[in-house]
Amino acid sequence: IGINSQILSRSGGSVGVGFAVPVSIAKRVVPQLIQFGKVNRPNLGINGRSVATLVEQGNRLPVNDGLLVMSVKRGSAAELAGIRGLSQDGYDLIIGDIVLSIDGQKVNSQDDVFRLLDKKNVGDTAQVEVFRQGRNVTVPVKLQEVATAAPARGRPRSF
Repeated sequence: IGINSQILSRSGGSVGVGFAVPVSIAKRVVPQLIQFGKVNRPNLGINGRSVATLVEQGNRLPVNDGLLVMSVKRGSAAELAGIRGLSQDGYDLIIGDIVLSIDGQKVNSQDDVFRLLDKKNVGDTAQVEVFRQGRNVTVPVKLQEVATAAPARGRPRSF
């Protein structure tokens, strides 16, 4: 059951392929739209790359699955929780954390992070399991709202 949001029609009529928002999502976002005029989405504040993809490309990593944290946004939920991205020591690249799961659900891509966090609210705490320095560590992360700052001129906006 859902709320129709769009229709693709060659004739311009109401015959064609319809697209709908699932009612479970509508129930969650409509009150936010009414109260704030927008949907407040939680965010970790990390930029990551799929470990499986990196391994397929010939990179050696300590695990075969997960999301390698490339960088952590300054002031983000991830930074406040102590999640670490890549760093450099002279010429050596130092691997930070590799996200393995969020609330017990496996993570292998940035899309997995978005999908899992879409079920959460700003202010909720997510249990993020990371591989760090040879062992698995669970880090509680209090989720923050996605930053809504305007993109810099001449640069595409990233999400």
